[in-house]
Order: sequence, then C-alpha cells, then structure tokens
Amino acid sequence: MKYELYADVWFATNYTMDCLALWLCGKLMKQKQKKRRLFLAGFFGTGAAMSCFFLMKSYICYLLAVHFVINPLMIFMYFRSRSGKEFLIQYLFTYLSVILLGGILEFSRGMWKSSRGYWMAVVVAVMFIFLIEKILDSWKKQKDTVVEVVILTGERQMKAKGFLDTGNLLRDPIVNRPVHIIKEELLEPELAEGKLLMRLIPYHSLGKEHGLLETVTLEGMYILQGETSVYLEKPVFGIAKEKLFQGDKYDVILNGVCMEH
Repeated sequence: MKYELYADVWFATNYTMDCLALWLCGKLMKQKQKKRRLFLAGFFGTGAAMSCFFLMKSYICYLLAVHFVINPLMIFMYFRSRSGKEFLIQYLFTYLSVILLGGILEFSRGMWKSSRGYWMAVVVAVMFIFLIEKILDSWKKQKDTVVEVVILTGERQMKAKGFLDTGNLLRDPIVNRPVHIIKEELLEPELAEGKLLMRLIPYHSLGKEHGLLETVTLEGMYILQGETSVYLEKPVFGIAKEKLFQGDKYDVILNGVCMEH
C-alpha cells in the first residue's frame, strides 16, 4: 500500500498542532507566554521531526527521537523550565494538549473530508478556550473584590462582606474622608434607638445628577483581604436601601481608595 505525502500540508498541520499545544499548555499552567518564542519553538519541533522522518530509516528510531529528544527540547525552548519538576509538568500538560487537539482532528475528519473541517474545528476549540478563560478570570476578579470586613459601631461589632468598588470615589466634603455604602438593615438597632448622628452629603450618580445621601461616622472598620488587614478609624458610611446591593453577595460597598490607607 502506498501513501502520498504532501510535505507542505504535513508541515502546516504539525506546526499548527505544536504551537497550539504549547500555547494551550501555557494557558492551563497560567504561565506568561511570548509569541516569538512560541513560533520559534514550534518551528524547531516541526522542522526537526520532519528532518528525522526523511533521514531515519527506522520508524521506531524516528518515534523515539521525536518523543524523547525533539519534543522535550521544543518544550524547554519555549518555557525555559527552572526545575526538573516544572519541566515534567510542562511536558505532561503539552502532551495532554496534543491528545486533545488530536481528538479534534479525528473528529473533524469524521465530519468533513477536506482539511477545511480541521481548521474550522481548531478555530472553534481556540474560541472555546478563550471563552472559558474569560469566564474564569471574571469569576476570579469578582472573588478577589469581595472581602471580609469587621465594623465597629462603638457598642458592638459585626462581620459583613465588602465589595471593593474602584468606581466609588465619593468623599465626605466636611471631614474629607472616603464614603463607604452600607445596607441600612445592618445599622437598624442603632438607628432605631437614635444612637447615631446622621448628616446629609451631596452626591451624583447615573440617572441622578444631584442628590443627598444620609451618612454616619462609626468607630472603626477592619478590611480583611487574604493576609492583608487594613484598619480604618472613624469611617464614614452612606446608608442605602438593599436594592442597591446584589442580593447577599455583599453588605458594604467599599470606597475605591480604602486599601491605599
């Protein structure tokens, strides 16, 4: 049985596979990637593999050279591994990526007879990876912006969830302090007994150019973010209705500059 080998098609397919496998491995491992190094490493891997295929008479020797010499060199050339353990993980992740891309290739061959189907499947796979990455980054960003806070009113302390809002830059013009927004229900006991001195400050927002916000000054507030702890003395809170908050995700909207203190 004879096979026709188109070197240009083989090179283009394998070069794409190598570059995508390295790129996908970098994405999975959250490592910084450089396009120039990616293209050079992929070119080396594909070029060296093709050279071995045409020069070596033994197919077994060709496979051994590709999997245990050329591919490891290609992976090291791209990632510049700092330790043997890191290299081993990169090696395994790259091969997992190759298996995934190979599955896409076989699937596309079953669906379409031409090579166009493969490229369409690759494009869809890459777009899917980007979409998943965006969703995960958005989730991580939201997770990082919700922190634990401990509010001291003078007579009691309460734990709550605070949202770090970089868009909230409201300041109290009288004491020149950042203003945080708190759910009214958190201060209901103090407000009902008239223990808090309330005053009005001007503000503006979307849909409301001029308005007055009821504010109170409390004893203090701790902001806990990972291993970082910030204490704010005499913080100013604007009192707002619950509809301003996203359900039970957070109870306080922190001023955008509060972590700079």
